[in-house]
Amino acid sequence: MNQTKQTNLFALIFFVFFIVSGQLLYLIPVMQKIPYVWFSSIVQIIYCSVPILGYFIWTKKNPKEVFRLYPLGWKNLLLIIAFGFAIQPLMRFLSFFTSMFFPNVAQEFADALDGTSFIGTLITMAILPAFLEELSLRGVFLSGYRRLGTWKAIFCTALLFGLLHMNPQQFPYAFFAGLFFCFLVERTGSIWASIIPHFIINATNVISMYLPMAEDVANMDMPSNTILLLYTGVGAFISLPFLGLILYQFLKINPVRNSYVPKDGTKERFLSIPIFCVFGLFLIFGILPYLDYLF
Repeated sequence: MNQTKQTNLFALIFFVFFIVSGQLLYLIPVMQKIPYVWFSSIVQIIYCSVPILGYFIWTKKNPKEVFRLYPLGWKNLLLIIAFGFAIQPLMRFLSFFTSMFFPNVAQEFADALDGTSFIGTLITMAILPAFLEELSLRGVFLSGYRRLGTWKAIFCTALLFGLLHMNPQQFPYAFFAGLFFCFLVERTGSIWASIIPHFIINATNVISMYLPMAEDVANMDMPSNTILLLYTGVGAFISLPFLGLILYQFLKINPVRNSYVPKDGTKERFLSIPIFCVFGLFLIFGILPYLDYLF
Protein backbone atom coordinates (compact mmCIF):
# COMPACT_ATOMS: atom_id res chain seq x y z
CA MET A 1 0.00 0.00 0.00
CA ASN A 2 1.50 3.34 -1.06
CA GLN A 3 1.62 6.33 1.26
CA THR A 4 -1.38 8.15 -0.23
CA LYS A 5 -3.64 5.08 -0.01
CA GLN A 6 -2.41 4.59 3.54
CA THR A 7 -3.38 8.17 4.38
CA ASN A 8 -6.76 7.79 2.67
CA LEU A 9 -7.55 4.77 4.81
CA PHE A 10 -6.53 6.72 7.90
CA ALA A 11 -8.83 9.55 6.75
CA LEU A 12 -11.80 7.19 6.62
CA ILE A 13 -11.02 5.81 10.09
CA PHE A 14 -10.55 9.34 11.42
CA PHE A 15 -13.93 10.49 10.06
CA VAL A 16 -15.71 7.44 11.45
CA PHE A 17 -14.19 8.12 14.90
CA PHE A 18 -15.27 11.74 14.62
CA ILE A 19 -18.87 10.74 13.91
CA VAL A 20 -19.33 7.90 16.42
CA SER A 21 -17.06 8.81 19.34
CA GLY A 22 -19.53 11.22 20.95
CA GLN A 23 -22.44 8.80 20.68
CA LEU A 24 -20.42 5.90 22.08
CA LEU A 25 -19.04 7.90 24.98
CA TYR A 26 -22.50 9.15 25.88
CA LEU A 27 -23.57 5.53 26.43
CA ILE A 28 -21.25 5.43 29.45
CA PRO A 29 -23.39 6.47 32.46
CA VAL A 30 -20.71 8.61 34.10
CA MET A 31 -20.25 10.61 30.87
CA GLN A 32 -23.92 11.61 31.00
CA LYS A 33 -23.39 13.33 34.33
CA ILE A 34 -20.38 15.53 33.62
CA PRO A 35 -20.75 19.13 32.34
CA TYR A 36 -21.14 19.42 28.58
CA VAL A 37 -17.95 21.46 28.22
CA TRP A 38 -15.82 18.64 29.64
CA PHE A 39 -17.74 15.97 27.76
CA SER A 40 -17.01 17.85 24.54
CA SER A 41 -13.32 18.13 25.44
CA ILE A 42 -13.06 14.41 26.12
CA VAL A 43 -14.75 13.62 22.79
CA GLN A 44 -12.24 15.81 20.94
CA ILE A 45 -9.31 14.09 22.63
CA ILE A 46 -10.69 10.62 21.87
CA TYR A 47 -11.57 11.11 18.21
CA CYS A 48 -8.17 12.63 17.44
CA SER A 49 -5.75 10.74 19.70
CA VAL A 50 -7.02 7.18 19.18
CA PRO A 51 -6.71 7.16 15.35
CA ILE A 52 -3.38 9.02 15.52
CA LEU A 53 -1.96 6.54 18.01
CA GLY A 54 -3.08 3.69 15.79
CA TYR A 55 -1.54 5.42 12.78
CA PHE A 56 1.92 5.57 14.35
CA ILE A 57 1.70 1.99 15.60
CA TRP A 58 0.71 0.92 12.08
CA THR A 59 3.20 2.99 10.06
CA LYS A 60 6.06 3.18 12.61
CA LYS A 61 6.78 6.71 11.41
CA ASN A 62 8.65 9.34 13.42
CA PRO A 63 6.06 11.62 15.13
CA LYS A 64 8.47 14.58 15.16
CA GLU A 65 8.84 14.43 11.38
CA VAL A 66 5.16 13.78 10.69
CA PHE A 67 4.00 16.55 13.02
CA ARG A 68 6.89 18.85 12.00
CA LEU A 69 7.60 19.78 15.58
CA TYR A 70 10.22 22.36 14.71
CA PRO A 71 10.64 25.96 15.90
CA LEU A 72 9.36 28.88 13.83
CA GLY A 73 11.91 31.61 14.47
CA TRP A 74 10.93 35.00 15.86
CA LYS A 75 10.25 36.68 12.48
CA ASN A 76 7.88 33.94 11.41
CA LEU A 77 6.26 33.94 14.83
CA LEU A 78 5.38 37.65 14.57
CA LEU A 79 4.06 37.25 11.02
CA ILE A 80 2.01 34.18 11.93
CA ILE A 81 0.43 36.02 14.87
CA ALA A 82 -0.40 38.97 12.62
CA PHE A 83 -1.84 36.59 10.03
CA GLY A 84 -4.09 35.01 12.67
CA PHE A 85 -5.78 38.38 13.18
CA ALA A 86 -5.69 39.61 9.56
CA ILE A 87 -7.50 36.61 8.09
CA GLN A 88 -10.46 36.85 10.47
CA PRO A 89 -12.50 39.48 8.54
CA LEU A 90 -12.43 37.24 5.45
CA MET A 91 -13.47 34.20 7.47
CA ARG A 92 -16.19 36.24 9.18
CA PHE A 93 -17.57 37.29 5.79
CA LEU A 94 -17.65 33.69 4.51
CA SER A 95 -19.21 32.48 7.74
CA PHE A 96 -21.95 35.10 7.69
CA PHE A 97 -22.70 34.50 4.01
CA THR A 98 -23.21 30.75 4.50
CA SER A 99 -25.19 31.35 7.73
CA MET A 100 -27.81 33.09 5.58
CA PHE A 101 -28.64 29.68 4.15
CA PHE A 102 -27.69 27.19 6.87
CA PRO A 103 -27.62 27.22 10.70
CA ASN A 104 -24.41 28.44 12.29
CA VAL A 105 -23.24 25.26 14.01
CA ALA A 106 -20.31 26.97 15.71
CA GLN A 107 -22.67 29.53 17.25
CA GLU A 108 -25.01 26.76 18.38
CA PHE A 109 -22.06 25.03 20.04
CA ALA A 110 -21.07 28.29 21.74
CA ASP A 111 -24.66 28.76 22.95
CA ALA A 112 -24.57 25.24 24.41
CA LEU A 113 -21.59 26.33 26.51
CA ASP A 114 -23.47 29.30 27.97
CA GLY A 115 -22.73 29.57 31.68
CA THR A 116 -19.42 27.75 31.35
CA SER A 117 -16.30 29.38 32.78
CA PHE A 118 -14.03 31.30 30.43
CA ILE A 119 -11.18 28.80 30.94
CA GLY A 120 -13.42 25.82 30.21
CA THR A 121 -14.73 27.42 27.03
CA LEU A 122 -11.23 28.45 25.94
CA ILE A 123 -9.95 24.90 26.38
CA THR A 124 -12.88 23.35 24.49
CA MET A 125 -13.24 25.87 21.66
CA ALA A 126 -9.67 27.12 21.16
CA ILE A 127 -6.85 25.16 22.78
CA LEU A 128 -7.95 21.60 22.01
CA PRO A 129 -9.06 22.25 18.39
CA ALA A 130 -5.90 24.21 17.64
CA PHE A 131 -3.63 21.41 18.79
CA LEU A 132 -5.61 18.26 18.00
CA GLU A 133 -6.97 19.30 14.60
CA GLU A 134 -3.64 20.72 13.46
CA LEU A 135 -1.65 17.67 14.54
CA SER A 136 -4.17 15.54 12.66
CA LEU A 137 -4.71 17.60 9.51
CA ARG A 138 -1.55 19.66 9.00
CA GLY A 139 0.45 16.89 10.67
CA VAL A 140 -0.63 13.40 9.61
CA PHE A 141 -2.71 14.26 6.53
CA LEU A 142 -0.44 16.89 4.99
CA SER A 143 2.62 14.72 5.55
CA GLY A 144 0.82 11.66 4.24
CA TYR A 145 -0.18 13.36 0.99
CA ARG A 146 3.26 14.81 0.19
CA ARG A 147 3.78 12.31 -2.64
CA LEU A 148 0.92 13.95 -4.50
CA GLY A 149 3.06 17.07 -4.79
CA THR A 150 2.95 20.17 -2.63
CA TRP A 151 -0.08 21.91 -4.08
CA LYS A 152 -2.20 18.77 -4.39
CA ALA A 153 -1.30 17.85 -0.82
CA ILE A 154 -2.38 21.32 0.33
CA PHE A 155 -5.67 21.12 -1.57
CA CYS A 156 -6.55 17.59 -0.42
CA THR A 157 -5.74 18.34 3.21
CA ALA A 158 -7.77 21.56 3.16
CA LEU A 159 -10.66 19.70 1.52
CA LEU A 160 -10.70 17.09 4.28
CA PHE A 161 -10.50 19.87 6.90
CA GLY A 162 -13.62 21.44 5.42
CA LEU A 163 -15.42 18.09 5.23
CA LEU A 164 -14.49 17.27 8.83
CA HIS A 165 -16.73 20.09 10.08
CA MET A 166 -19.66 18.04 8.79
CA ASN A 167 -21.96 20.89 7.81
CA PRO A 168 -22.34 23.18 4.78
CA GLN A 169 -22.19 26.39 6.83
CA GLN A 170 -18.64 25.85 8.08
CA PHE A 171 -17.23 24.03 5.05
CA PRO A 172 -16.36 27.12 2.90
CA TYR A 173 -14.43 29.06 5.53
CA ALA A 174 -12.81 25.93 6.98
CA PHE A 175 -11.60 24.94 3.51
CA PHE A 176 -10.40 28.49 2.88
CA ALA A 177 -8.51 28.68 6.18
CA GLY A 178 -7.20 25.15 5.64
CA LEU A 179 -5.50 26.19 2.40
CA PHE A 180 -3.63 28.96 4.20
CA PHE A 181 -2.76 26.78 7.20
CA CYS A 182 -1.29 24.10 4.93
CA PHE A 183 0.66 26.68 2.95
CA LEU A 184 2.14 28.22 6.11
CA VAL A 185 3.24 24.82 7.38
CA GLU A 186 4.75 23.84 4.02
CA ARG A 187 6.77 27.04 3.75
CA THR A 188 8.01 27.11 7.34
CA GLY A 189 8.32 23.36 7.88
CA SER A 190 6.74 23.82 11.31
CA ILE A 191 3.31 22.78 12.61
CA TRP A 192 3.34 25.87 14.85
CA ALA A 193 2.62 27.92 11.72
CA SER A 194 -0.93 26.53 11.75
CA ILE A 195 -1.48 25.87 15.46
CA ILE A 196 -0.89 29.51 16.40
CA PRO A 197 -3.31 31.19 13.93
CA HIS A 198 -5.90 28.46 14.52
CA PHE A 199 -5.75 29.20 18.24
CA ILE A 200 -5.87 32.98 17.69
CA ILE A 201 -8.97 32.72 15.48
CA ASN A 202 -10.86 30.50 17.91
CA ALA A 203 -9.66 32.34 21.01
CA THR A 204 -10.77 35.68 19.56
CA ASN A 205 -14.29 34.30 19.21
CA VAL A 206 -14.22 32.95 22.77
CA ILE A 207 -13.00 36.27 24.19
CA SER A 208 -15.75 38.14 22.32
CA MET A 209 -18.31 35.91 24.08
CA TYR A 210 -17.10 37.07 27.49
CA LEU A 211 -16.66 40.78 26.87
CA PRO A 212 -18.82 42.98 29.13
CA MET A 213 -20.84 44.28 26.18
CA ALA A 214 -21.40 40.85 24.60
CA GLU A 215 -24.85 40.41 26.20
CA ASP A 216 -25.92 43.92 25.20
CA VAL A 217 -24.89 43.25 21.60
CA ALA A 218 -26.81 39.97 21.59
CA ASN A 219 -29.97 41.79 22.75
CA MET A 220 -29.72 44.56 20.17
CA ASP A 221 -32.07 44.81 17.21
CA MET A 222 -29.79 43.61 14.41
CA PRO A 223 -29.82 45.12 10.91
CA SER A 224 -31.04 43.05 7.98
CA ASN A 225 -28.90 40.26 6.58
CA THR A 226 -28.16 42.39 3.52
CA ILE A 227 -26.74 45.20 5.65
CA LEU A 228 -24.72 42.78 7.80
CA LEU A 229 -23.39 41.08 4.69
CA LEU A 230 -22.33 44.48 3.38
CA TYR A 231 -20.60 45.35 6.68
CA THR A 232 -18.70 42.06 6.81
CA GLY A 233 -17.85 42.34 3.11
CA VAL A 234 -16.41 45.84 3.57
CA GLY A 235 -14.44 44.62 6.59
CA ALA A 236 -13.04 41.73 4.55
CA PHE A 237 -12.12 44.08 1.69
CA ILE A 238 -10.35 46.52 4.03
CA SER A 239 -8.34 43.67 5.53
CA LEU A 240 -6.96 42.53 2.16
CA PRO A 241 -4.01 45.00 1.98
CA PHE A 242 -2.90 44.04 5.49
CA LEU A 243 -3.21 40.34 4.73
CA GLY A 244 -1.34 40.82 1.46
CA LEU A 245 1.49 42.71 3.19
CA ILE A 246 1.85 40.00 5.82
CA LEU A 247 1.98 37.27 3.18
CA TYR A 248 4.47 39.28 1.12
CA GLN A 249 6.84 39.54 4.09
CA PHE A 250 6.23 35.88 4.88
CA LEU A 251 7.21 34.81 1.36
CA LYS A 252 10.38 36.91 1.51
CA ILE A 253 11.75 35.02 4.51
CA ASN A 254 10.36 31.60 3.55
CA PRO A 255 11.58 30.58 0.09
CA VAL A 256 10.03 27.71 -1.83
CA ARG A 257 10.88 24.33 -0.40
CA ASN A 258 11.71 21.42 -2.67
CA SER A 259 8.56 19.60 -3.78
CA TYR A 260 8.42 15.84 -3.68
CA VAL A 261 9.27 14.16 -6.97
CA PRO A 262 8.64 10.38 -7.28
CA LYS A 263 11.94 8.61 -7.95
CA ASP A 264 10.34 5.91 -10.06
CA GLY A 265 8.14 8.29 -12.03
CA THR A 266 4.90 6.77 -10.71
CA LYS A 267 2.08 8.99 -9.52
CA GLU A 268 -0.11 8.37 -6.51
CA ARG A 269 -3.81 9.25 -6.65
CA PHE A 270 -5.96 10.91 -4.03
CA LEU A 271 -9.32 9.54 -5.15
CA SER A 272 -9.89 6.01 -3.93
CA ILE A 273 -12.59 3.94 -2.20
CA PRO A 274 -11.83 5.29 1.33
CA ILE A 275 -12.06 8.90 0.08
CA PHE A 276 -15.35 8.20 -1.71
CA CYS A 277 -16.57 6.76 1.60
CA VAL A 278 -15.53 10.01 3.31
CA PHE A 279 -17.54 11.95 0.71
CA GLY A 280 -20.47 9.65 1.42
CA LEU A 281 -20.21 10.29 5.17
CA PHE A 282 -20.24 14.02 4.54
CA LEU A 283 -23.27 13.69 2.28
CA ILE A 284 -25.19 11.63 4.85
CA PHE A 285 -24.20 13.45 8.04
CA GLY A 286 -23.15 16.86 6.73
CA ILE A 287 -25.56 17.63 3.89
CA LEU A 288 -28.80 15.65 4.16
CA PRO A 289 -29.71 16.97 7.65
CA TYR A 290 -29.56 20.54 6.31
CA LEU A 291 -31.47 20.21 3.03
CA ASP A 292 -34.66 21.51 4.64
CA TYR A 293 -33.02 24.90 5.09
CA LEU A 294 -32.78 25.31 1.30
CA PHE A 295 -36.46 24.70 0.64
